[in-house]
Amino acid sequence: MRPTKWISVLLTVLMLASCASYRIENQMHKIELGMSKKKVVSVLGKNYDTVGASVTPDGSFERISYPFANILNEEGYYILSFKDNVLVEWFKEKKLNRNHYHEH
Repeated sequence: MRPTKWISVLLTVLMLASCASYRIENQMHKIELGMSKKKVVSVLGKNYDTVGASVTPDGSFERISYPFANILNEEGYYILSFKDNVLVEWFKEKKLNRNHYHEH
């Protein structure tokens, strides 16, 4: 494949990945506590990472994350927690800009 063809393919892949993270930001308003994991994934898509899982006497727990980016140049992750495949918690975690320092 010619170098220009590789660049076109790479740009297309990056654009689609970027669109997916913007899509998440727009779809989160459809997510509600109590939804099944299957329903959440049908709304947000399969582009998530499993970031934790455990089994306790209270049930099985799983935490997944979806990357996001928005028009304000914010980036980060939505973290969603499931107990027995039911959404029990979610939150938004923003990446810190390299030019900003975390204050204690």
